[in-house]
Amino acid sequence: MEKDDLVLARILEHIPGSVIVTTTDGYITYINASSEARLGFEKDELAHTSIEDLIFEVEKEGSWEFIRSVILHDNKNYKGETHLVRKDKSTIVCTTNGFCVRNDNNQPEEIVLVFYDITEEKRIAEELEKKNVEMAKINSELLRSNQELKRVSEVKTKFLSIASHELKTPLTSIKGYSEIIIDNMRDKVDASIYTMVQSIDRAADRLHAVINNMLDVTRIEQKRLRLKPEDMSLTETALECIEELSQFATRRNIIFKYDFDRNIPSFYGDRMRMHQVFTNLFSNAIKYSPDNTTVEIFITIDEEERFHVIVADQGIGIDRDELEKIFDPFYEIGSTSLHSTDSTKFMGGGTGLGLSIVRGVIERHGGVIWAESEGARKGEFLGSQFHILLPVRSRIQWDDDETQIIKLNRIMETPAKVYKKMSDEVKEMVLIIDDDPEAIEITRMILQPYFTIVTADSGEEGLRIAFAQKPSLIMIDLYLPGMDGCLICRILRSQEETKDIPISFFTAATQNDEMERCYASGADDFIVKPFNGKEMLEKVTRLISIKYEKERLWEEKKQKKKIL
Repeated sequence: MEKDDLVLARILEHIPGSVIVTTTDGYITYINASSEARLGFEKDELAHTSIEDLIFEVEKEGSWEFIRSVILHDNKNYKGETHLVRKDKSTIVCTTNGFCVRNDNNQPEEIVLVFYDITEEKRIAEELEKKNVEMAKINSELLRSNQELKRVSEVKTKFLSIASHELKTPLTSIKGYSEIIIDNMRDKVDASIYTMVQSIDRAADRLHAVINNMLDVTRIEQKRLRLKPEDMSLTETALECIEELSQFATRRNIIFKYDFDRNIPSFYGDRMRMHQVFTNLFSNAIKYSPDNTTVEIFITIDEEERFHVIVADQGIGIDRDELEKIFDPFYEIGSTSLHSTDSTKFMGGGTGLGLSIVRGVIERHGGVIWAESEGARKGEFLGSQFHILLPVRSRIQWDDDETQIIKLNRIMETPAKVYKKMSDEVKEMVLIIDDDPEAIEITRMILQPYFTIVTADSGEEGLRIAFAQKPSLIMIDLYLPGMDGCLICRILRSQEETKDIPISFFTAATQNDEMERCYASGADDFIVKPFNGKEMLEKVTRLISIKYEKERLWEEKKQKKKIL
């Protein structure tokens, strides 16, 4: 063998591809080492055997004859995909390059085939394709699920809106009449009846709180919880909540202990919402603690200039797998009956909304909350600790326009001065447009001593009275038969004779989008049912004060013109 042939033979033996040389009839004359390794045959085993015995499939449409025809009859190099049979009867997939070697007379003498094993690549590609198909199906399902969840969320929001309205409407009557009896008729009713009425009033407050909690959870889920921030004291707010809950703790001999850092700076946040946070956490600590234990409260400033609030109890504890779940809406930890045979020792239970609201409020303030516990075991009281971190210097953007109440700082007169004017002059007229006779009657009883009350049970009748009598204040329910409250408000604002009359919505609808619709239609304020009589009287008085202030400013303007 010549030197060049030896070099070529060595190259063929070491190249990564499997090289097989055959006669023009397909009988094997040479295979390299890679072919032996790939196919599992020794060279001697394949010598003078037909390549057709190794080729299982050619491009899913032929066999060896197809390759041979391309090379010899079409006089082309072959390039394609081939399945080869190994000695153990398994198959491999190869990319195949084939060409013809000709003699000195340019006649076909040998066929050279070079195979590259792509079995693993093909398997991976097929698996990826399968995964892609599965992912496409999953994405399609997720898309449908998201659409369904969106629909369910919209239905839930609408349901809560209607449910809250329908629940709050009768609550207006219950709360209104009970307050009137408690505030004004104590000497006129039997003591036992008076006590019953107080119980009714408290029950109405509890039901009202449950409804508001449901609405708060919806606002948090929709990321539409709005706040009214101000500089406030976390320690003072905490102490207020401790005092309010002390009667419940005292009944079971549960003691509040607190330790607050000195010179705690003020916190820029929503006072009412932080009061809600502390009330929920402290009441939970009482609920899930046995009698004769202690609830500890700490408020400090950590090294990163954050408020650190800790509420620690000696209660039943929380299983570690529940520490995150407890902040989910409607989630309740395991039955407290597993931890004590004395049912009076625990006051657990509820709607399961408190902690989800707490987390939503804290996160809305730019803080975090988490719980720590050694777990819950029968007969043991390992306790729980709730931690809150809040920024001392708030960096979040506030959108504190939930109430969008009229700018009362423009109103210079106090309600007392307005009351005096009302007693000296003709009573101002208040028009109430509402189809709920009970709500109208309660409102009449509260406002009648100070105002002339005119009512309408439909939008059409309300507009007729407004244009004819031009009242000092118009109160409109949002949901009315026929024309709704927003349309009525827009009509009133569009007309010259009524455009400056103060308008307040007077409704149980308290969803953010409902309130936004009301203010967008031109309302000045929002009185929520069920209402507190004293608060409503003050709000109505302040709204009517706008009239006096506008008249005063108008007179001053006219006087200045005369002087000039």
